[in-house]
Amino acid sequence: MAKLAFYGGIDEIGGNKILLSDGDTRIFIDFGENFEKERQFFDEPYLAPREEKHLLSLGILPDLPGLYKSDERETSINAVLLSHPHVDHTGYVRYIKPDINICCDEITKTMIVAREFSSRHPSEYAIAKLTKTSGEEIFNKFQEISVGRPEKIDSVEIEPIEVDHSTLGACGFLIHTSEGCVVYTGDFRMHGPRREASEKFIEIAQKSKPEALIIEGTNIADAGMTSESEVKEKIDELVSKSPHLTMVSLSSIDIHRLKTLYDVAKKNNRKLGVSMKQAFLLDALNTVCKSSIIDLRDPDICIFQRQKKRLDEWENRVCTKYSNVKQCEELSKIQDDLILVTSFYDMNEMCDLKPKTGSKFIVSQSEPFNEEMEIDHKKLLNWLEHYGLPLYNIHASGHAYPHDLKEAIATISPQKVFLVHTERPKLYRKYIEDLKIITVCPELAKEYPIK
Repeated sequence: MAKLAFYGGIDEIGGNKILLSDGDTRIFIDFGENFEKERQFFDEPYLAPREEKHLLSLGILPDLPGLYKSDERETSINAVLLSHPHVDHTGYVRYIKPDINICCDEITKTMIVAREFSSRHPSEYAIAKLTKTSGEEIFNKFQEISVGRPEKIDSVEIEPIEVDHSTLGACGFLIHTSEGCVVYTGDFRMHGPRREASEKFIEIAQKSKPEALIIEGTNIADAGMTSESEVKEKIDELVSKSPHLTMVSLSSIDIHRLKTLYDVAKKNNRKLGVSMKQAFLLDALNTVCKSSIIDLRDPDICIFQRQKKRLDEWENRVCTKYSNVKQCEELSKIQDDLILVTSFYDMNEMCDLKPKTGSKFIVSQSEPFNEEMEIDHKKLLNWLEHYGLPLYNIHASGHAYPHDLKEAIATISPQKVFLVHTERPKLYRKYIEDLKIITVCPELAKEYPIK
């Protein structure tokens, strides 16, 4: 019998960990970090989980034999299948045994590894490490899967299909089991620059006549109706009316939004300043993508380096490869001709950047949706007040709006639908009840038959 069990993404946004079992085959679909649950117990950096047992004891990680690095027992898990590189879908992979296959698209793997190279984690839980002495080391076992090419994982066939989301490499899956097809949307939207990919996914999913659909619902209770093209128009209007510096805060791996800023900068004869981490990531992506996303050697691109006494190895690589790395004093001199990608964590650099009166700050990422982010937002406002920088919120969600979710469910027309990745599953269920489809709001660790 084919079954599903849910260990995350229940009454919460993100943290998906879905175990599909079909006979002796057992596959986790995503293995994301549970930010909300961790915040209930931890206060980083003063109190943080140091080992998997700290998360296991709280029920945040699924307690399954042999799954984790410190557990010497054999595991029955064949693979972990990742839909895209966001941490709420991949973050707990660092705890699993390194010989368990991590199956994902090449772009997703590249982004996960690049993020690891430019981050600092305890060595025993690092997925990958970059040092001057040992070079590039990848500790987990990745199995790359390609869009449009079905892949067998033991007795189950996986068919990855591209979807539009706020990062590259996002896929949904058709999972062909002994009892029929299971469709997993991952995170997707219908209002981004790759809308046609999501439309194609829904079309193919419908033709598979699925027994079960697992679908996200991030925006079911808070849908701000803005498209990526509208974001571009609004930022362009703001930049065109501003003679001085424009700063923009965005997710470091939202390459679509970064490309939007690049296009706006070009149109307004400005330079685009990207962070060192974004430059490192773009450099890695440009080696695996069919065409260059943003050419870092473009004379209208500069790379913003914070002042540091000692550079990490990944930063040294950027500085060695690119001659357009600049510190705040240099950027300050060209600020009238600059769109600078920055964040709350760069605020110490303001004393050297010295933004002129009339400069602006744009937040182009999700609104604060938890207490910790609200505290950071208040601190950001204090910084902006100190420097006289008005704040604009210009953002388009990476997730489908409620009417798009309902239309997707109706079109795919599964026998059964499982609602995940949402803080309001009961609202979600009532919103779609007229579709007359069996609807499940999963309970933690409970097994559900596909049929």
